Parts: sequence; structure tokens; C-alpha cells
Amino acid sequence: MKIILLDEDKATYQVLKEVANLSGSEIIQITDIENAKEYLKENTDIDGIVAEQKLKGKPTWEIIQYMRENENIKEIPFIILSQSLTEDEKDFYRHIGVTAFFEKPFNPLEVFTAIVEQLKRTKGEEYVKSKLEEEQVDRNALKALINKLISFLKSLFTRR
Repeated sequence: MKIILLDEDKATYQVLKEVANLSGSEIIQITDIENAKEYLKENTDIDGIVAEQKLKGKPTWEIIQYMRENENIKEIPFIILSQSLTEDEKDFYRHIGVTAFFEKPFNPLEVFTAIVEQLKRTKGEEYVKSKLEEEQVDRNALKALINKLISFLKSLFTRR
């Protein structure tokens, strides 16, 4: 799978990249809304977008609005990451088509699961299977990943 991350946080990118590598997926970090629109114009083979609520002070719902206006990319699953969202904000995001919300700190496996489930609904299980590579991962690699996840989660808790 090819997933765009709209977030300036290197730790978020790193943890999502580690989990993505387990399935042969790719995370593309973009830190500017206009660059994201440009990337989506040229690359319609995106399987999901994970975005912080705001990027450089601009609301990332601008990307959702842009996507909904373009037939080739309008059904891409869109996940919002945030420190906290009000019920009104969640209602707004649901209304414009956000797939799921996750509060930081988040479980990166849940983010991938939300994307996969949405892709199964919109494109079918065979599509999802074709996008995911099963890789043999040794136990040391898994332990290293778990340790990175724990460090990442701890760093998010200490930022508050």
C-alpha cells in the first residue's frame, strides 16, 4: 500500500514507516497542503492518507475537499490524527468523509487496520490482498519494532 502522511512530526512518520515496512507498504511524508495537492494530482495510486488536524496552521480538511472534487482520488481513506477532537469537530469530519479519527498517542496498527477495512469496503478484499506483501520478519526485528513503538508512545505522553 502507498500511504501519505500529512504531519510534520518525525516520530509519527518513523513509527508508521516501521509498521508499513512489515507489509511492504510505503509511507510518503508531506508537510505542506499545497505539496500534497500537487502530489495527488500526479499520483492517483494512493491507498490512504493519514493527517494531523492542521498542517502549518492550515486545516487538512482542505485536502479532503480537494479529493472529493476529483473522481480518481475521492474514495481514498482519510484518517485524522489529533491531540483531541470535540464532538462537533468529529461530526464535521464525518460529514465531509473522514474514515476514522485517532487521538495521539495512537496505535499505528489501528491506523493501518482502518485503512485496510475501508479499502475492503470500497475496492474489495482481492485489491487489499494484492497491495499487501507478506514478509518474513525475524523475532529480533519484531522486538526492535515493539521497542520503537513503546519509545514513540512514551514520547507522546511526555509532550503533554
